[in-house]
Amino acid sequence: MDWWYLLISIFIASVTANISHVQTLDVQENERVRLQCTLTSTKDAEEVMWMRIRPPHNPDILTYRDSVVYTPDRIGLEQRRLSSSMNTNGTLIDTYFFTLIISRPTIDDEGRYICGRGRTVFAEYDLFIIVPTQFVDDTNFIQRRTVIEGSTLRLSCSALGRPMPSITWFYRTHNDKLVSLSNGTVCQAKTCELHLGNYTRYDPKVIECIADNEKSTRISKVFHMDVYYPPKITTNVRTLIGSRNIDVFLECSSDANPIPSIIWLDDNRQEIYDYHLYSIKTKNQSSLLSFSVFSNEYSNVLYYCRSNNSIGTVEKLVDISSFIHIDSNSNDKSTTMRMLTISSSKKQKIVKSNHSRSKSSTTVTTTTISSNSSISFYSNMFFLIFIICNILKNTIYCTV
Repeated sequence: MDWWYLLISIFIASVTANISHVQTLDVQENERVRLQCTLTSTKDAEEVMWMRIRPPHNPDILTYRDSVVYTPDRIGLEQRRLSSSMNTNGTLIDTYFFTLIISRPTIDDEGRYICGRGRTVFAEYDLFIIVPTQFVDDTNFIQRRTVIEGSTLRLSCSALGRPMPSITWFYRTHNDKLVSLSNGTVCQAKTCELHLGNYTRYDPKVIECIADNEKSTRISKVFHMDVYYPPKITTNVRTLIGSRNIDVFLECSSDANPIPSIIWLDDNRQEIYDYHLYSIKTKNQSSLLSFSVFSNEYSNVLYYCRSNNSIGTVEKLVDISSFIHIDSNSNDKSTTMRMLTISSSKKQKIVKSNHSRSKSSTTVTTTTISSNSSISFYSNMFFLIFIICNILKNTIYCTV
C-alpha cells in the first residue's frame, strides 16, 4: 500500500494550500452524516476517492472508485447518476454524486474529509463531532440538600462534553427568574464548586447549576435547599376568670426545622402529661396547655415549655403568678394559741375563807404558729411549763 500513501502525499500537497472551499460541519455524536461529492465527468467518477486526514495520524483512504476500502462497517458510499443534460455550450454532460455516509460517528471520526481525483478537489469538509453536555457525578437532575443555618453551603457540579461546557450558578426567585450567583462569571473546569458562607433560612431556596457548551442543548441541575435551625420559642398566657376558679391557657409556639417536639414541665422540671388535671393540644408546631386554678387550692405558678429537634434544645419559663392573683400566704395554715398564766408575787398559804387573798398578776400570751413551724416543738414546751407550774403550785389554762 506504499503507492497509496505516495498518491495521498501528492494529493495533500496539492490541496492543503487551498482551504477556501472547506465546509465545516458540527455533527452530534451518533448522528448520521452525509458528505456529498458532485462530479460532472465520467473519467473523474472512475478515479474519485474519499480520504480522511486526522493529524497526527496517517491519512485514511475511505473509498476508491465505487468501493469502500476502509474497514469499519459504519462507513458507506452512495452513488447516484443523473440523466445527461446539456450545458450552455450544447455539450451533453453527466452528473455523478458520490456521497460518503458515516452512520454512527464518534470522536475518532473527527477530521478533514476530501473528495478528489489526482490534484483536483471536488469537495472538502471539516467534521467536528459534538458530544452533548452531560453531568458526570450523577444523573439526578433534581436534588435536595440540607445545611445547618450559619454554616457554609457547598455545592458541586461536574460536566463533560465537546466542546467543553461552561458551568454557571444561578438562584431562582419567587417569580421564577434566574439570577447569577457569580456576577456573570462562568467556570470552565470539569468540576465547578459553589461556596456560600453563613447560609441562613432567608437565603435562596432553589439553586441551579447550568452547563452549556453552546453546541448542544444546555442542561441544568436543581438543588432545593433545606436549612436546619434550632427551635425559637414564643409563649402566650390567657385566662378566663370564673366565680370560683380561673381557667388558664398557656400557648407555646416553636419555630424550628426539622419539625420540633414540644413538651411542658412543672416547677420541678417534671414532664406534664395530658390527663384529668391538665389538657394538652399540639398542632402545627404549637402546643396549648390548659388547666383550672381554684381559690381554695394550692396551684403551681411556674411552668416550662421545652422544644427540641436534631439541631438543638431550648426552654422557656412561663410565670402565671401575675395572671391568677393568688395571695401567697392564703394557703399557709396557722394555729393561734393563748396561754393564761396566774402567778403570785410571793408565796401565800390558804387559810380561812374570810382571810384576804394576796394580790396576784395575770399574763395572757398569744402565739401564731405557721404551718411551716414545728408543732411538736411547742407541744413539748407546753408540757414542760405545765410540770413546772404544778410544782410551783400555780394554775395554768391553755386554749388552742
